Amino acid sequence: MSMISIRGRRLEYEAVPADIDRSRLTVLFVHGSGGDREDWRRQLEGHPIQTARIVLELPGHGKSETPGETTVSAYAQWVADFVEALKLQRVMLIGHSLGGAITQWIALSSPSWLVAVGLVGTGARLKVHPALLEGLIQNKEQALGMLADWALSSSPDKALLAEFQGKFQKTSAELVHGDLSACNEFDVMERIGSLRLPTWIVVGDEDRLTPQKYSAYLHTAIQGSTLAVIPGAGHLVMVEKSEEFNKRLEDFVTSL
Repeated sequence: MSMISIRGRRLEYEAVPADIDRSRLTVLFVHGSGGDREDWRRQLEGHPIQTARIVLELPGHGKSETPGETTVSAYAQWVADFVEALKLQRVMLIGHSLGGAITQWIALSSPSWLVAVGLVGTGARLKVHPALLEGLIQNKEQALGMLADWALSSSPDKALLAEFQGKFQKTSAELVHGDLSACNEFDVMERIGSLRLPTWIVVGDEDRLTPQKYSAYLHTAIQGSTLAVIPGAGHLVMVEKSEEFNKRLEDFVTSL
């Protein structure tokens, strides 16, 4: 684990290898609402791709300093500032859900260091059901439990389900509410077609939070993009089907 201070705020991250060659390609993973570095553990460890890999914990998440944010643009600024603070020169940014919204926002600003993007279980618009937002205020445990159930496929591994149910119950409902509020306000449907970077789009065929049609729209709108639909996976496709996810990522990175 490593720490960096940005704008007076402590952000935590994990890099493999720890000593990164900043001139070579680095894959930077950004987690989703209420997430942390462990959402990408299976991509950090034992991954076949021969590139540096970093997982950043957004403000308020994991061990990064609070508070979180309530807009995608604010989170995007933290990620961009992190890349520039580390002086990374060639980055493939991969974002899941809220992280995918952050990735799109950054990509549309065309920073010089960004060479490719990965959009995992996300969309160009991410409307959240009002009942869920309300539930995070009025009945926190029930709402967080529902999110944990919806994050996986319809027939998940029991141990994995228990792991994420426990994780979500320990997560701040206020933080998740802020994250989902950021998602709810996010909409780049009219702009995303201008993206010209190599783009890898991935979704589980049982994703109940960001259904396949969201990824299909991204694929249609972004010229030259690659779409992978992974069977038997829900919203956390990189967790449930990590081996297939990693192999497809390896193939895409090799093609760059």
